[in-house]
Amino acid sequence: RYEDPYAGGIGNSIRYVGMAPRDDALHVEGVANLFCGGEKAGLLVGHTEAICTGALAGYNAVKWGRREKLLMLPESLAVGDAIRFVRQQMRDEGLLGLKYTFSGSVFFERMKDRGLYGTDPKQIAQRVGAAGLSGIFAGR
Repeated sequence: RYEDPYAGGIGNSIRYVGMAPRDDALHVEGVANLFCGGEKAGLLVGHTEAICTGALAGYNAVKWGRREKLLMLPESLAVGDAIRFVRQQMRDEGLLGLKYTFSGSVFFERMKDRGLYGTDPKQIAQRVGAAGLSGIFAGR
């Protein structure tokens, strides 16, 4: 589907030209060694969302190459909940027109409702630690 939110129909800003069916490790279904992030991973919109999903997709691509277990972030973390929630929402064609972002709209409200929204780095670090994921990207 074509969506041009910035250029008013006269530019080349398009979204959701192709979304890959994927699992919660961001592994693309049907392709052994392909992982996706950003808007290719689904309806998550925004630079923060692209950074988070891109980092996880890259991390899991390395894990796949090493034949190690892939990481799926838990729903107790906003990013894990977003990845899972958006995958589920993508199954319903009627929900494809909604926006899912950490900064507003459908997912922002969900984050607040589930107690996942926060701006305190210490609280966020505690939540990550409770999930057993502190320093997860620091290792080799």
